[in-house]
Amino acid sequence: MELCRQWGFQIQEKDNRFFLPFDSDSLVPAWIEEETPGIAWDRLRVEGFLEIGSTNEEGLARARGGDPGALLICAETQTAGRGRKGRRWASPPGGGLYFTLVLSPAQDLIRWPLLTFVAGVALVQALKELPGVEGFPARLVDLKWPNDVLLGGKKAAGILLETACSARRPAAAVLGVGVNVRPGCVPEELQHCASSVSDDAGVLVARRKLLVRFLHFFQMGYKFFENGRHADILESWKRHSSMWDGVPVWIVEAEKSIRAVTCGLSDTGALRVRTEEGKVETILSGDISLRSVAWPSRP
Repeated sequence: MELCRQWGFQIQEKDNRFFLPFDSDSLVPAWIEEETPGIAWDRLRVEGFLEIGSTNEEGLARARGGDPGALLICAETQTAGRGRKGRRWASPPGGGLYFTLVLSPAQDLIRWPLLTFVAGVALVQALKELPGVEGFPARLVDLKWPNDVLLGGKKAAGILLETACSARRPAAAVLGVGVNVRPGCVPEELQHCASSVSDDAGVLVARRKLLVRFLHFFQMGYKFFENGRHADILESWKRHSSMWDGVPVWIVEAEKSIRAVTCGLSDTGALRVRTEEGKVETILSGDISLRSVAWPSRP
């Protein structure tokens, strides 16, 4: 009981029985399972941790051990949370959503990167239609290739897709998502380029409510993916992004930066750009930095 209180759970007592009063924020696995609709899966299994090294590392271990998928791993904090290319993802206790989905897609492995697009669109849809957040500035929500969700031009969420391979078992997709939710969860040194959902919404956003809404939209996109509607997934991503065509960017590769302008996506989600020399190149995994973006101010 003392451990629960130390982690901020509001334990109450009645008739000599201790209980956790129901709310919309606590990441209680049973509540997540109950509230998540069955759209792409009959049932989503949820396992929660107070503290973990990385939800993605746990997901990779589970997948390599033969987990059949449709598993969500979430945590209050990560001690070794990471994003693309091993970058650290700040995961302060109770400050955000840190979770991983373990999936067993039936589609060809070459199409699996589209799951990043499914997740990005699902998160944008969840933010724009989040119940109880009246007046959320939806026009400030944007998708940046390949895996970032921006609020007002600042990063509020990131997505990391990894593949668990084993000689004895089918490959599995391990999809990690980190979302800055609570005010003050962004480290001071990153506040010039990162933001939180609650800061931009102007109210305290409930984490579990956002997570369940995400899972609703993700399953809808996942059904598109499994049914081979890959072009529809890309078109949906384009509708939620202002940056995939005609935007000046820097292509950062190793220690070299190249000036270019975005000019579309390939059928597998790779970014096409036109360099200053007029050459069209396809970017598979490089870093993209915007050269200039004009954002409207909040009312």
